[in-house]
Amino acid sequence: MNHDSVFSLDEALSRVDHDRETFDMMVELFIEHGPKDLAEAKATLGAQDAAGLTRSSHRLKGAILQFCAPAALHACKTLEETAKAGNLQHAEALYVTLEQELLRLLNALRHERDKGLAA
Repeated sequence: MNHDSVFSLDEALSRVDHDRETFDMMVELFIEHGPKDLAEAKATLGAQDAAGLTRSSHRLKGAILQFCAPAALHACKTLEETAKAGNLQHAEALYVTLEQELLRLLNALRHERDKGLAA
């Protein structure tokens, strides 16, 4: 998989002054916490809790932002804005898009991590 279509390694590294150790730590934290934040978003969506969905998607957006992942970021921002407006009518479809993009990002980050471990 070409991670360039999912996130920008160069931009993400530039955010941490090209410190690979810091980047790798961020990846590990995101791999651990990203799915938990996504599960929280799903739970708040299921409860039709617009405020909770706004908070959980906002937190996830901040984490995604570190990796310069435009599709995942866009999906998360759209879900957050929709929840903030209290319009949950289309939130389920937006959540599905976010879930797909987050999985793509997680897979790309795991691939990048594994490449670094093999070196």
